[in-house]
Amino acid sequence: MHCFRHIPARSCLAAVGLVALAFLAGCTPPKLPTLEATVEEVPFLGQQLTQEQIAEWRDKVAQHRAAIEARHATEKVECYQRFFVNRCLAESRTAYRLEESVLRKQDLELNRQERLLKEIDRQLRIQQNAQDAASAAAALTVPPAAAPAASAPPR
Repeated sequence: MHCFRHIPARSCLAAVGLVALAFLAGCTPPKLPTLEATVEEVPFLGQQLTQEQIAEWRDKVAQHRAAIEARHATEKVECYQRFFVNRCLAESRTAYRLEESVLRKQDLELNRQERLLKEIDRQLRIQQNAQDAASAAAALTVPPAAAPAASAPPR
């Protein structure tokens, strides 16, 4: 059987298969960054931070985020001056998303650290309240001083 008069059916199937394979190769999704944070991405990973350190890191992350957003905005303007606008915009977006994902991982770790500090504070308050309640209960159950012996009735 022939798909065209001069081309055998096997050749047609092979050609269709190659075209489909080439199409699918172009449709593979881009490699996304991993969800797990690494020490290179989050320098304070595995450390216990104080509230002050958390606030300092939040400021650093906010400054870095503002810088990459400003750079992304200028890159977008520059892309519109080029011939291959869409390609330039896609590359700029990809770079922005990679940097933003690192900042997001840092935000998530800072949130985890903050939750941990709040839980420690809560546990300390519970422990202190239990000690206060125990000492108050002990003060109430102290036997009164020995009462003087009842004197004999007068005659």
